[in-house]
Amino acid sequence: MAHAQYLTYDEYKHYGGTASETAFPMLEFRARKRIDRLTFSRVQNMENVPEAVKLCMMSLITVDSKAGVEAQVDNPVVTSFNTDGYSESYGKALSAEDADTSMSASIRSMLWGETDDRGVPLLYRGLEA
Repeated sequence: MAHAQYLTYDEYKHYGGTASETAFPMLEFRARKRIDRLTFSRVQNMENVPEAVKLCMMSLITVDSKAGVEAQVDNPVVTSFNTDGYSESYGKALSAEDADTSMSASIRSMLWGETDDRGVPLLYRGLEA
C-alpha cells in the first residue's frame, strides 16, 4: 500500500503545526521524501504509518518551514548590520546546509528502533532476504 501522505493537514494542526494549508503539501512532500530516502521507502509499504513517523514528519516540517532552502530564499535571516559605525550582531542563523544535516539527524534519532510490518528496522541499510 503506497501512502499519499504520512501526515495529513488535520493531524499536523492537531500536533500544533503552524504552517498554512497552502504551504503544507510541499512541506509534507519534502519531509516524506527525506524519510523515504533514509528508510528505502519502507514506510510506503506499511499498512499504517507509525506514530513515530508522524512525529518525525512534524519535526522535519517545522525545521524546513523555518530554515529550509525555500524558507531562506523567501525570508533571508539578517544576522548582523552596520549603519554609520554602529553595528549589531545576533546569534548564528541556521543555514540551509545546517538544516539539512539537522533533519537527517532527526530522522535517524526519531526512527531508531522502529520497524516495518515485517519487523525490518526502518533505518536498516543492509540486504533483505
